[in-house]
Amino acid sequence: MKTEMGAGPGEPTYTITAKGAHDFARNSGNVTAKVGDVAEFDQVLTDDRIYVRGGTGTETMPWSYTDRADAKVQHMLRPPGNDAAHLLRQASMSSGYERFGTEKVAGAATTWYSAPLSHKALAFNMTKEARGKSDQLRDMMGGEIPVTTDVWVDEEGRAVRVRLSLDIPGSVSSTTTLTLSDLGLAVKVTVPTAEGPEESEAFSG
Repeated sequence: MKTEMGAGPGEPTYTITAKGAHDFARNSGNVTAKVGDVAEFDQVLTDDRIYVRGGTGTETMPWSYTDRADAKVQHMLRPPGNDAAHLLRQASMSSGYERFGTEKVAGAATTWYSAPLSHKALAFNMTKEARGKSDQLRDMMGGEIPVTTDVWVDEEGRAVRVRLSLDIPGSVSSTTTLTLSDLGLAVKVTVPTAEGPEESEAFSG
């Protein structure tokens, strides 16, 4: 998963990348996330918690966790806790998909579909503050924020790439792209505990 965020001319662009394995049936997984060359974090997602450790430079922190229910969207198109399932859920809330053609994605033949992202999907699981900002921007835009949902579907009907993108020239831009590969392989999740890591095996569906 890769997220690129910018706030307009003269402002820096932030790039966040995340790579790992996710079990969508059990709502769990593990991720290594990087904020440019500045910071790196390891994450473990379980059905009820998100564990994280890492830091910037020589400053590191041990494992800590937050309740999964408390992980909210703070920036548009940036999934909380690098949760791939959140992005797929947003894409599934869109309607009116149009077929744009075929492409190879991660070695798979896919059909590319595109649709506007509804405001309900955009604001899904946002913090109160972020929701207020998105509502304000929607009103300024005359009723809808121009967010596009692109989904690439393989021959078995599985999404192998999802991209949500927003570009308002001179104001804000944000794009998050999730690419899925090795579908169906086993996913091993090591959950941090007070006694040490506890490993469990799940399957990606």
